[in-house]
Amino acid sequence: MFRLFKAKPEKITPSVAPLTLLPGSEGEHFLQQKYGTTQRALRFYDKQVLNYLSPVMKEFIARQEVLFIATSDKHGDCDCSFRFGRPGFVRALNDNYLVYPEYRGNGVMASQGNITENPHIGMIFVDFFASTVGLHVNGKAKLVENADLVKFRKELPQDVLAEMNAEGQFRPERWIMVEIEEAYIHCSKHIPLLKKAEKEITWGTDDDGLKRSDFFALHDIPLYHRIGGEPAIQAITEALTLRLLLDNKLRPVLDEINLQTLLDKQRSFLKTAFGAGGTERNLSNHENLREFYRQQTHPRMNDLLLDLAIVHLKETLVDLDVQAHEITRLFENLTLKKSA
Repeated sequence: MFRLFKAKPEKITPSVAPLTLLPGSEGEHFLQQKYGTTQRALRFYDKQVLNYLSPVMKEFIARQEVLFIATSDKHGDCDCSFRFGRPGFVRALNDNYLVYPEYRGNGVMASQGNITENPHIGMIFVDFFASTVGLHVNGKAKLVENADLVKFRKELPQDVLAEMNAEGQFRPERWIMVEIEEAYIHCSKHIPLLKKAEKEITWGTDDDGLKRSDFFALHDIPLYHRIGGEPAIQAITEALTLRLLLDNKLRPVLDEINLQTLLDKQRSFLKTAFGAGGTERNLSNHENLREFYRQQTHPRMNDLLLDLAIVHLKETLVDLDVQAHEITRLFENLTLKKSA
């Protein structure tokens, strides 16, 4: 029982995607032929793959409390994440559409941002606690605000309406609506059977202790590596040096220095201050860091010109989206002058 599927577009999207009786991509069909699995794949497509949700699939989704999602931006750069909720937090509106809530999170919105650029989404539900079966659901997603979801009131389950009217941490900020394109099983044989343990969950918390935000000890990694290493330093160096040379007050002094020397000295300061050698340069020693920057810009700069150069440094880091708390930490040590 084959069904019509739209062929998935390759890197260059045709104006009209050709029709095929097979789901999946040209790439998977090519590999099936190359490795001799075509007949197995055809049996799977025929018996397991739908372009809608079957009644049993909808019942399965209604029991799940974990959803893994994959999205990509307009360039194809991918992100994989997951969503959690009470059992049945993902709701099938009908055979062709499902919705899941977006609760308050860390504000990054990587998956939602991708969806605004590229609607394609891959989802998998995995039942670790009973059947050890998975369900893939692929389709096109869009963000829907609470107020807009009410327009679908005739098809909305009552618990969705109740959740939209909830107060506090359990009220969704918005919803993701997915139009189903593929739905198929992930077989049980390699999925472990897990035993669920009790855990008190504080929904929507910003408590770093409860979130275990620094589980991977990222606070020990120097800023040099966190901002992207040498390519980031190069970008900051070039942008900063241009700003310094365009300043009419600084230029007469800096013109005394060879351009390559100025670039090299700015790069040296940034690498040292941002911890390229492993740790930031003695950030508790205010005089040391400030005077080091004076030496790396022009040894005979007075405090007024040095302060002006420091302002350009700060504005450069802001323009290049270095984190505000990192800038604050650095500039607390750059703006204090030597004691008399």
